[in-house]
Amino acid sequence: MTKPKSSLLLTLLALPLTLFASPDRYQVKFRIHGLKDTVCLVANYYGSGTYVTDTLQVDGQGRCTFLAPADQPKGVYILVISDKTYFDFVLNNDKKFSMETDISDPVGLMKVTGSLDNEEFYAYMHYDQKKFKEIQGLQEQLKSQGLPGDSVQEINRRIGALNDEIIDYKLNIAKERPFSFLAMLINAMKEPVIKEIPTLPGGRKDSTFAYHFYKEHYWDDMDLADSRLIRTPVFYPKLKKYTDQVVVQHPDSIFKEAVNLIEQARPDTEMFKYLVWFFTSHYENSEIMGFDKLFVDMVDTYYVTGEAAWVSGAVLENILKKAARIRPLLIGNLGPNLVMMDTSNQLVALYDVEASITILLFWDPDCGHCEKEIPHLKEVYDKYREKYKMKLFAVCSDTSMAKMKEHILKKQMDWINVNGPRTLTRNYHELYDIQTTPVIYILDHDKRILAKRLQADQVEKFLNNYVKQELGDILK
Repeated sequence: MTKPKSSLLLTLLALPLTLFASPDRYQVKFRIHGLKDTVCLVANYYGSGTYVTDTLQVDGQGRCTFLAPADQPKGVYILVISDKTYFDFVLNNDKKFSMETDISDPVGLMKVTGSLDNEEFYAYMHYDQKKFKEIQGLQEQLKSQGLPGDSVQEINRRIGALNDEIIDYKLNIAKERPFSFLAMLINAMKEPVIKEIPTLPGGRKDSTFAYHFYKEHYWDDMDLADSRLIRTPVFYPKLKKYTDQVVVQHPDSIFKEAVNLIEQARPDTEMFKYLVWFFTSHYENSEIMGFDKLFVDMVDTYYVTGEAAWVSGAVLENILKKAARIRPLLIGNLGPNLVMMDTSNQLVALYDVEASITILLFWDPDCGHCEKEIPHLKEVYDKYREKYKMKLFAVCSDTSMAKMKEHILKKQMDWINVNGPRTLTRNYHELYDIQTTPVIYILDHDKRILAKRLQADQVEKFLNNYVKQELGDILK
């Protein structure tokens, strides 16, 4: 099994462990030859991280024992000997077992007594390790200079045969022991195999078949109502790949799939909780424009309704406040109106600006980043203002009208300039969620939000690749 490279570089959070005097508690005895009079850690996988479960004292013979209550969450755990030396073990149905190995090669020399789950787990890893070395050796041969073509073909055939053998080995385990812990892991790692692409009536291959087949069969043979998956190194990468790469990258498509997975997990309280948390946190601060809608949809579906009952108090209040702040500013919504004083001490309303496209800029005279961004924005604005029937509405955050005018002249900001603090509307910080400057929004002719929080060098690309297509008729 391939372990995430960063798993043990993450900060390990110490979790309290309460033991009960129960004969059913877990008792795992370790002996590591070559190790003595030291301390080892027991950690567990959880999602994308690893977390400390216990600290074990190792005696002079390399022995230590991990004790845990009978209801200790099941999954893959780690005995951490040092930053670079560790090995995995399974906590599942076997409560009392022992593991013996040598510090020189903990995985390769591992012997398990009393746990079928761990015996199968290590038999699989030893097999996988052996086959990987065989493939590695063949790949090294391919790097040799002057290999005749038939030799290259034979080596590639052998590599393919070994890969097929590995796949068959895994599938046989899942078939023969379908309810075993190892079968669960293998099914979680399994990728859909597309054997044949059908031909359409006209004789052309169906170009969309492979994608739809892959997506439809991505979760085959996996029970999402099994929280043991969370405590493995394979579930989080599979979930993230599905979310970020397999599903069509549109907020509505992703949300539909998220709800589908969450509802499959509902019978298992912990998995239900984890998936709700995953999709909420994954999109809370997404850098992809428009994906904040996913955060709002998750909050509205599971937090506003009280289904995320494990979240309460200040944490819940902050989540609800954040969603309430973002909700009016989602792509497609009408941007809030602003009525502010311009440099002639006249009130100007954003809604009165007649333009096919309005760029809304929030800036500050003392903002270093504004010094760099505004000249770039001016170049784009001057280039496209006539072509796209575009206007720019710039809101200055400084209370000093004199300072504002000075910087307008200095930067040649020949567009609509207003002073944010001098307003008849609500605080613009609240209306447009302005925490820093500069912030750029792009609005359509009805003042609906087309784009937001763009960098100046992204504005031109957005105008060319998106606005021209969506508003082509209006711009003619």
